[in-house]
Amino acid sequence: MTKKGCKLVRSIIVLWMTGVLLAGCQSSQVAPSDSSITPASGISQASEKPVEINVAWQYIKDSQQQVWFKYIFEPFTTKHPEVKVNFRTYPDWQTSVRIQIEAGAGPDMFYMDSFDVPYYATRNQILNLENYRKQYNLDQVMYDWAIRATLFNGQMYALPQSVEATALTYNKTLLNRLGHDVPRTREEYVALCESALDANLIPVAFGYKGVNILLNWYVEHYLTTYCGADVIREMLQGTRPFNDPVISDAFKLMKADWDAGYIGGRRSAATPLNEAREQFTNQQAVMNFEGAWLTLVDTAPGTWKFEWGQTIWPSMRDGVPPASAISLGEAIGISSASRHADLCVEMMMDYYLDEKVAAQVVASGFSTPARPIDPSLYPADMSVDIKKALDAQVYNMNQPGTGYAPWGFFPTRLNEYILNNFEKLLYNQMSLDSFMAGGQPILEQDFAEGFVFAG
Repeated sequence: MTKKGCKLVRSIIVLWMTGVLLAGCQSSQVAPSDSSITPASGISQASEKPVEINVAWQYIKDSQQQVWFKYIFEPFTTKHPEVKVNFRTYPDWQTSVRIQIEAGAGPDMFYMDSFDVPYYATRNQILNLENYRKQYNLDQVMYDWAIRATLFNGQMYALPQSVEATALTYNKTLLNRLGHDVPRTREEYVALCESALDANLIPVAFGYKGVNILLNWYVEHYLTTYCGADVIREMLQGTRPFNDPVISDAFKLMKADWDAGYIGGRRSAATPLNEAREQFTNQQAVMNFEGAWLTLVDTAPGTWKFEWGQTIWPSMRDGVPPASAISLGEAIGISSASRHADLCVEMMMDYYLDEKVAAQVVASGFSTPARPIDPSLYPADMSVDIKKALDAQVYNMNQPGTGYAPWGFFPTRLNEYILNNFEKLLYNQMSLDSFMAGGQPILEQDFAEGFVFAG
């Protein structure tokens, strides 16, 4: 669910600009004319073609792309001068990559959400990576729950790329001006939202125009802190139905807070994500739905000219603790049609298994990898804002009641059902009863197709 980015470098690494890509897709850069360079080994491209690894990713900022090249691609191509890595980003990566993969002309490795694993695995479109899991002893390195999020029928089908914790991001300067503390209870949250509206401020900045997957943020906060982690776990284990009264009441509360104007001023469907972020940056909004990725990855250190913080989301029901949810933020699938799977995995293992490199990557403003990092390895000159966001993420991940983010733990069909219909609920195009009743058979279908909760 993060948005990250890359910058062209003058090396054997080039952006993938070949005709195999869809013309309608956009990359963040246009490759310069000299972007294809003779490999360092002296291989003549006229006589011997380099091995090319094609990587497809969601659209990410230039600063993020720089990190990919500096810490992952360039070291690997120095180690393997016969290899050229082609990196391509897409604003609509899910559609673009699926079309390419199904046509048999897709990338070697690509970004995917963990809930996409069953989709690709059942179609034999991604490789079973279980042998690599054993070869590189990944269970000794990575978070066990992150590995479980990539399993299908007990086998690993994707590499865990990054982990994240959801959060309440808040403007402490505005909180002080409004006379409120950081909310911990439903009552405190409502009082803060009402004060914000009275001051002509947006209580919670949120925009998802054209990107319905972002509705997951909204759904997660309320399910985690109204239902509680145990209730959601039971639903995902099949012992509690989706249309359970407690879960239904959580969606009812989401709708009520929407109608009250707390969330994006009821204009989120018409507000692009970047505009919602600008509302928070420009102090037009008191809170923001986003987690550590917003400050670690998507907002340059020093951008916010006010006192800010990140913490767990307030409790929405008595007896349920304030909490965040954890998730596998990104996963990497390797196409079953790739001829370079060994090289793809080796390239990522060179990064994953080097804790010092991982620390440098995170300090550079990259998503936190799916492994622990010794804080002493972070550079002394690491940005104060990045350090603050890392501390908040660690805090949020380790609080009681930590929940399960839909994009990391929900089955594919149920998550798609929610994303396709939650907006209808918000805009009075579907009743709550219809929404809840429609979700249960979808969840049953997920279980019938082999879904196993990874939590």
